[in-house]
Parts: sequence; C-alpha cells; structure tokens
Amino acid sequence: MSKALGTAALIVGAVALAATGVGAAIGAAAVTSAIGVSAGTISAIAGGLSVAASLTAKKPTATGGGSQIEFSADPQAGVPYLVGRTGTAGNIILRQASDGWSVNTPNDLNDMVTILSGAGPIAGIESFTSDKVAISFDAAGNAIGEYKDKMFQRSQRGLCPEPAALTVQAGSSSAPTGWTAAHRLSGLAAVMWRLRYDAKQRFFQNGVPAPMWVARGVLVYDPRMDSTYPGGSGPCRWDDESTWVYDGADSAHPSGENPYLHALAWVIGRHQNGKRVMGLGSPIESIIVSDFVEGANVADANGWTIGGVVYSRPDTKWNVLKLMLQAGAGEPLKVGARIGCLVNTPRVSLATVTEADICGDSTLAAMQPVRNRLNTVTPRIRSEAHGWAIVPLAPIRVPEHVAEDGDERSREIEYGLVQDVDQGATLARYDIENTRELGPGTFPLFPRWINFKGGDCITIDRGDLEPLKVLILKRKIEPATGTVTFEVRSETDGKHAFALGQTTTPPPTASVSGYDPSVAAPAVGDWTAIGATLTANGVSIPAVVVTGQVVLGTADAAIFDLRPYIAGAGMEDGWIGGGVEAPTVTKREFTGVTPGTQYEVSVRYRVRGVIGNRRILGPVTAGDFTVPGDGGGDGGVAAMTATEFVATLRNGTRTVDVSWRTPRSPRFNVSRIVVNGTEDSTGYGGSLGGYIATTITLTGSMQYFDIVIRSYDDAGVAVDTDPITIEP
Repeated sequence: MSKALGTAALIVGAVALAATGVGAAIGAAAVTSAIGVSAGTISAIAGGLSVAASLTAKKPTATGGGSQIEFSADPQAGVPYLVGRTGTAGNIILRQASDGWSVNTPNDLNDMVTILSGAGPIAGIESFTSDKVAISFDAAGNAIGEYKDKMFQRSQRGLCPEPAALTVQAGSSSAPTGWTAAHRLSGLAAVMWRLRYDAKQRFFQNGVPAPMWVARGVLVYDPRMDSTYPGGSGPCRWDDESTWVYDGADSAHPSGENPYLHALAWVIGRHQNGKRVMGLGSPIESIIVSDFVEGANVADANGWTIGGVVYSRPDTKWNVLKLMLQAGAGEPLKVGARIGCLVNTPRVSLATVTEADICGDSTLAAMQPVRNRLNTVTPRIRSEAHGWAIVPLAPIRVPEHVAEDGDERSREIEYGLVQDVDQGATLARYDIENTRELGPGTFPLFPRWINFKGGDCITIDRGDLEPLKVLILKRKIEPATGTVTFEVRSETDGKHAFALGQTTTPPPTASVSGYDPSVAAPAVGDWTAIGATLTANGVSIPAVVVTGQVVLGTADAAIFDLRPYIAGAGMEDGWIGGGVEAPTVTKREFTGVTPGTQYEVSVRYRVRGVIGNRRILGPVTAGDFTVPGDGGGDGGVAAMTATEFVATLRNGTRTVDVSWRTPRSPRFNVSRIVVNGTEDSTGYGGSLGGYIATTITLTGSMQYFDIVIRSYDDAGVAVDTDPITIEP
C-alpha cells in the first residue's frame, strides 16, 4: 500500500528499463532514446491531484503520442499503454540487421523489438497479421505455413519481473547482437520479431511488411471483485496489481474492457519496482471509488467497452483520463481534493432547493445560445473492419433540433477509445443533447447543503421558475461562513431514452419560461369554512370560522375576505376585507356577521407583493346570538358547556320551541330538559353534531321554566350545565 501512498515519481522509460536489465551492451541511454523518453522526465507530483476538471471543460483531444497502427521507431513517441481489446503495431525500440542464417547472404536477418504496452502485464496476444495476412507461430517461434523459416516471433506479457529475455530459435543466433539474458524488459509487454531475407525465394522484396498484433490489454482493479470493498466479492485488491484482472465476474463483460475500471486503474496509477510508471497515482482515500463502480455497472448494462492505445506523452494524464471516461459517456469530476466521475444515466432528484435555502444572488441562463447547441455530430471511432484505423461514421442528425435551430449545426467528434458503431452513435446523441441543456447556473446555499456533491441531481424551485431538475457540476464551500455554492446545468430525463435508442423522439431543448408573477389559488382542501357560534363570558355570537394552513412555501401572507352569499355573484363582487395574516396562520374567525345568514369566504396568498387567485369556500350559515335570561319577548339563546343550545318562546302562546346541537364529543350522547325543576322524561337523542328540536307546552301554574341540557357520558354519569331561566 505504501507504494501508492508515498511520494511517487513518473518514470516512463529510462529508469524502468535500466532496472529490468536493458543496459550494458545496448546501453540504457540508447534504449531510452529509442523509446522516446528522457531520463529527466520525472515529476515529483504526488497523487496527481493538482489537475482541474469539470463538466464544463472541453472535450478530450485525440491522443497525440503516436498512431497505434503505424509500425515505426519514433524517438519522440511516449510509452504506449494498451487498454481493452485492440489492434496495435507497437513502438519499435530496437531494430538491428545481422548475419545469422546463411554466410552467402550478409545481413540476412532483421531483428525488431517492439513494445505493445509500457505497463504490463497485458492479458495476452490474440492474433498477428503481416500485411493483413494472418500468421501463427510454433512453440520455438517459427512461423507455420508459407512463412516457415522466413519469419520468427516470440512475445511476453510484461510481467514484473519477467522470467527471461525474449529470444527466437532461428539461425546461428537466438537474439540480436548484444542482446543478453539480462535484457528482460520486465513490466513491458513486448515482441521480438525476426525476418529472414532470402534473395532466391524473393521474400520481403518490398521491405518490412506491416505488422498488426491484436491483443487484450492491461489488467485492472475491479472493486466488485474485492471482498474488502462494500458489496464486492473476490481477491482483487487496489494496492496489489498482481491481483488485478482482465476477465470479470460476468464472462459477458470483461473487466479489462470496461471504460470506468480502466479510468479507476489510471487514477490509482501503475507501479513497478515501487515506482509509478503510468497514471495519476492517487491514494485510494482521494478517489470516490463508488463513482467508478456506478459507471462500470452502467457500462456493462449498456454494452459499452473500451479499446485502444494511449501514450505517456505528450498526452497529459488528465486528458488520458477524459478519453477513457468518454468511451463510457462519462467525465471526470474533482470534488475538493478527491477525484470522481460522472456517467450519463437517468438520475433521481435527491432534494429540492427553495427560496428559503438560497443565501445570496442566484443566476441561471434561461437557454443555451443557438451557436452553442449541436444538432448534428459525425462520430469518429476506431474500426477493426478498417484495420483498426480511426474512421468517421454516418452523421447523427436530429431533424427536430435542426428545424428548431433553423440550420444544421454540426461537429466532428473523435471517440478515440471507442471501437463499436452503436456505442459511437449513442455517445454522439448524448453529446448533442448535453449541448442543449440550459445553464450554467450558480446557487449559493446555506450550510445544510454541504453533503451534496458534483454529479448529484437536485430540483430548483426558486418561486419565479417552474421547478427545474439540475445536475451539480461543481461545489464550492466558503470556509468562513459554510456557504455552499453549486454550479449547475439542467438535466433532461428524456435525453437518456433517446440517446440509448429506446425512443426515436428527442426531448425538447431545455429552457425556462419567462417570469410569471401570478400566484395560484390555495389548493382544494387546504382551507375549510364552517358556520359557528362563539361563546365568551356567557355570551355567544354568530361567526364564520376558517381553518387550514398555508401550503405554498414561497407565500409571505394569507389574505382573507368575506361576502354574503348571492347565487351567481361574480368572482370579484361584494367582498369585504377580512385581514392579512402571516403565512403561519391556521385559523381566521369572522364575527361581524348576521345570524343565520349564508356567507362565502375567500383565501388568497401573497408572494413577493403579488396577490394570487382566490379559493372561494362555502356558502356556510353563520350561527345565532344567545343572551342568558333576557326576560321574555322572543326568548333567549344560551350556549352550554360543550353544547350549542337555542330556546325560543313564542309570543302569545303557552308553548316554547327548544332546539339544541348535540355535543361534538362522542362522550355526550343523551340530552334531557328540566322544566320548573322537574325533569322531562322524554329522551332527546340524535346524531353526532345534528340538531334536535321539540315543543314544550306550559301549564297555567307555570310562570317560568329552567332549560337545562343534561347529558350522560359513556359511563352513565350525568353532566349538567347551569340552567337558563326564561319567563313567559
């Protein structure tokens, strides 16, 4: 583990080769020059975390280290690094002619040592062609068939250390002059290729034929096969490259052909003899491994693979990482001092940002300018059918977008590590749709948002916009205040089905509508109005009572109005202002109402000074007055504890109409009346909350009567209220 956590140096040629035995006779300097690396190319950057990245950065550029299909000795080329299954001509580090087969033909042997990958081991060489003719070799390295005794070849995977130096059993020497057992090229996947020139048989009259090795590249760390990683199972370990794999747990999806696992291995770095020779070399604590595991799973599900050769220079390490992730529709992310990645895949919004969460000026571009939007992309991929050359595919054009933009806006994009036509088309569609997402936007938020990171999706509901799903591109934390600032772009769900070919209908270009100041009416059910009689100090008055709550989070006030009910009245007719309340209000009472009269109530919300539409409640009937012992006339109205009670004495008669509302508590279920101290034996039951009425005839000797509501609870205990005396 210490080799990755310690200070690592990038040594891409001289030191590695010298340590493996390429010195002495040929000379380390000569071999280093042939590879195209200087011994002074050493960087003391530990972990490689000083590079910057974000989703707004430009697309990765094509590798500039050389061409993997050109067989040449380029002293300026970087060390090749072979990923996935691909075809390569390698990079010649030694080419030497010598006598060795026949004394009659001088310099009849041409030996070439070629590096296929500078950070082994690779999984193996699958096949070989010379001038596009397939050739195989026996155990001694001699060609089988037409090229027997004319072509020889031996290869090594790049173990560290390699058990022996490459040799071929041909002619008087099994190796070039000066090539000894010490020249093992440990850690380098390499081939020794020998051609024998025979003037009589006229082989190789046109010079060295073009070779092509189809190989399965370097091994990778797969956390899914690591029992120490949550959810993983197997012996794979990030800090032990001898446990790294090419074949995956699922035989249909080799780990060594997964873009995200190669990206993860590149971030961890490749190490030999305790030194980093390829990649960033980041300690595992500085890597968001779960991001790469998510990407690996998505790539397997979508059938996305990676294949090709990258180089140690002049490519930057960050550009190589971007190339690898590009093959899986991904991009690198830097989250603080940690490196993660993002994959294009459907995502769920994790939370909603409201106006109350924003603690500063927020901005959001309403739409991408037309000049920045693409509607046509011509993808370029590496094609096995074309000799592993980079070739253009048919343009991916979205007619709906072309019509919207008024013209074709196209770009040619090279996907240098993509070798599948469908995959290239999918990536092109993703690139088209991503250029049409709106943004960027900036939102400063309170510290509680600190746990969200780049790559997460949230919803912005600022109040002046329709709720908008966005993808966090960057996160910045202000240490002094804890303020979290997100840079975001919109995230359109429909683009994924379109890019993956699940639908032929592209999503509309992302945009936000102009500011709409209108405020919606409260929802049905948020508020309820009832007619009631309010009691205080023995006096009851009619009222209309409204209860509920303000659900709209951006509302700064609730406005209540009242009007007598008139059938067919207009929406704005006859309203009487009832008051402006704070958004925390849950109850509003209207008491200046006429007893027994029907009313309507209006509830509206105010947002940033804009008053919204009305929600009209009712009509409801206001309650009545109750005056204890009013001395006759039309009688009196009394309200008993837990009971609403009304008694009316008819003028000129000896009878009284009595009515009462049964208590709202289900405990009170039986009511009785007492007249002149004598309890009426009639029971007056009724439904909960309903009115019960009766008529009582007064005898001539009765000059008054007491009206008492006597209620019995569930246990049969009588509960009385103070009597109300009414004289005829």
